[in-house]
Amino acid sequence: MNKKKKEVSDKNRLIKKFWENASADAHKEAPGSKQRGRGIYVLYSKGNIYYIGLSKRSLRGRLRRHALRDRHKGKWDSFSFYRIGKTRYIKDVESLLLRVFRPPGNRVVGKFGRKYNLAKRPRALRRTKKHRGRK
Repeated sequence: MNKKKKEVSDKNRLIKKFWENASADAHKEAPGSKQRGRGIYVLYSKGNIYYIGLSKRSLRGRLRRHALRDRHKGKWDSFSFYRIGKTRYIKDVESLLLRVFRPPGNRVVGKFGRKYNLAKRPRALRRTKKHRGRK
């Protein structure tokens, strides 16, 4: 009896495509705006995470700027790229990675909305109604 494997759709996947451990010179071949080069990229220096950034249009343009013009020039030697399916999730994913890894090349730490911080809202956790039985 043959069982068919159920095909899994890529429609709802967070990560649509990825490219890992590419050399810094490969930034010229990175996806541009026409290839949907939006997502999260990680710059490495000697195998260690140096910088985490986001690209909402062209990864190629962001990497070119980091390689040739801005303060990161010469401070990284390879990169990884993760294309995020929905643009609205890019900032949250970047913020999460920044808070977890705290790379030396980033000046800011990722931010989340204050209203979502459970540590600063202890009363909200205590507001759960307790079931009281009737006598």
